[in-house]
Amino acid sequence: MNPDLGACLDRGEGESGSLLVGTALGRTAVQNAITTAVGRARADGGPLILALLGHGIGGCGGPLYFVTSGGTKDGETHQLHVPSVIGTVANETGPNGLIAVIDTCHAAAALPDQQSATAGLQQGGLRLSLLFAASAHLPAWHMNLSVQLAELLETGVSTAGEFLAVDEPLIKELRTRIHTQEPGGFMFDGAPTSGGSLWLAHNVRSASRRAAGALGGLACERLHKLLSPLEETHGISSREQLTDWLGGLEPERLGHPAVQRVAEFARDLSVCAVAVTVLEETFGETLTDDLLRKAAVRAGFPTEVVVRLHCPSLRDMVEYAVLCQSAVAPAGRSRTLVHFVAALAHLISPGEGLPQQLAVWASRSGVSSALNSRVIELRGATPRLVLVAADDGGEDVVRVEASLLFGSAVVHTAEFPCEAGPARGALGAALEEARLWALSWLTAAGEGLVAVDVSIPTFLLLDSPPEEWKVVRGRRMLGVDYDVTTRWSGLLTPPSGVLLDEMLDAGSRLLSSLQSRARCGPSWLSLDDLSSVEKLQQMLGRRRAGGCVWGVGALPEKDFDLMLEELLIHSPALIWPRHGGVCDARALQDEVAEHWDSLPEKLQRAFQEQMEGDPGHLADIRTTWHDAHWQDFCQRRAGRAVVAPQDVTPKEQA
Repeated sequence: MNPDLGACLDRGEGESGSLLVGTALGRTAVQNAITTAVGRARADGGPLILALLGHGIGGCGGPLYFVTSGGTKDGETHQLHVPSVIGTVANETGPNGLIAVIDTCHAAAALPDQQSATAGLQQGGLRLSLLFAASAHLPAWHMNLSVQLAELLETGVSTAGEFLAVDEPLIKELRTRIHTQEPGGFMFDGAPTSGGSLWLAHNVRSASRRAAGALGGLACERLHKLLSPLEETHGISSREQLTDWLGGLEPERLGHPAVQRVAEFARDLSVCAVAVTVLEETFGETLTDDLLRKAAVRAGFPTEVVVRLHCPSLRDMVEYAVLCQSAVAPAGRSRTLVHFVAALAHLISPGEGLPQQLAVWASRSGVSSALNSRVIELRGATPRLVLVAADDGGEDVVRVEASLLFGSAVVHTAEFPCEAGPARGALGAALEEARLWALSWLTAAGEGLVAVDVSIPTFLLLDSPPEEWKVVRGRRMLGVDYDVTTRWSGLLTPPSGVLLDEMLDAGSRLLSSLQSRARCGPSWLSLDDLSSVEKLQQMLGRRRAGGCVWGVGALPEKDFDLMLEELLIHSPALIWPRHGGVCDARALQDEVAEHWDSLPEKLQRAFQEQMEGDPGHLADIRTTWHDAHWQDFCQRRAGRAVVAPQDVTPKEQA
């Protein structure tokens, strides 16, 4: 245990100190080590911490035996009878109590019997805290209790007090982290006089420690780790104390790498302090835990910060944004903080300009353009899930790349591999994983999912449309629960022989064409235009790339797969029959023209109405849709500058 956290001393002997490790120690060696530790705790007049980590047998109605002989099949006479050891040690005079950590299978069976507690040498006047890894009838796995306990001692527990003890806050936190077993605790205090509570460590996230230095849990943890190897740093717990200590160092010590890291940390703390002050002055009266979580989701914070932080504070969020960022580039160091500030501004005052205090802070911090850009990206902030079926140039989809957007801001990304198996089954499973992943984030953000973009390569376009794929729990069509828009992946990974810049340019030209021309629908191709690939190529060669959305009223008898890609390369938006043909092509074209300004939303409604038994002409067509949203996403993926949403027409913003 870290002595600065637990105020513990290693009272053992030899190179290993009080740590006794081995697979064939034997009961006598373990008993002798415990006796030695008890004697030294008596001499110190302090509590004894005893940890038994390893194999345990028994339980299930009987006592726990700690395996000391190297094998669980050896008889009980070769093992340590844990309840009697606990009862004997707790009754020793001199030590100021016993804390026992039992990380074995059936660990709760280590509890001493009632007679040991109330009728031993201390006649009930003893203090005992017992932390066990699993109930008496269950196994324990992978030293989970020890690993998670060590992490909690280092990072602290937000719901606990000044000290971490075997009590409800600690056990509750352990249970949220350990799901394969049932950890628990037992406390007995019959001491006639108060000697202070039994505790394992100082809680680095306690309110008293944080208030003293105005530092959050993360900063306290980082401060402790940075100062632990340095001398004369005991008691430093605030930014002011840290600044004073650095100011008092001799010049030659300032060049030491460990001291330089502390100095960098002190500068980061200053950034945190300024940001917290500005945000409290600007938004203090409106901030809530729920609002902080929503902003954290929109800023791209990880799950452990957004979901697992029990009571998030503004200071916690700002510290994460500043202290957990890459130092590769100055811009990267401020990116998450800028995103968090922009998310707060958007949530609290959507559609308005930045408050004066924030504008001044951004200017002084050199992040004005980044903050303004992010606020623009979040405008509207309708959640959108983009699912890209990536084939890496082959004939099968190998993974699904998922991006969760708020407005045009990409806030979370993940990849889901398509495992070996039938192509559609593997793809469906990956899509379902991605859907559930997005829902977990949106639940934390207090949002629902409606819009889903599915980007697929050309060979999948010839198959059933994505809205018909049975993705939701493997049974429900994706388009029944969500508004699905099919996108062609050519603007992310162009076909062989086509440059990405060419495709992005074609997409940009298409947006310009739709903005400048008063067109009521696509340019429809006749069967004569589609009589051969060569004839189609000749026709497209005379037309401006990206000049229109192409419409196919009836599919040709052959080579439509080749024609499909030719059309999409020329203009990445296309309309064609859902099932090879339609009964009344003229009526379909008229209805597309009538509802042109409300596509693709009208197509999504038509599909859902058809599923409910109300067929219409629009339900007979499929489309790969291209608009400002998709162009913006593709350009960002390619690392290009993008046109701001307000610079395009309302038609393309829809």
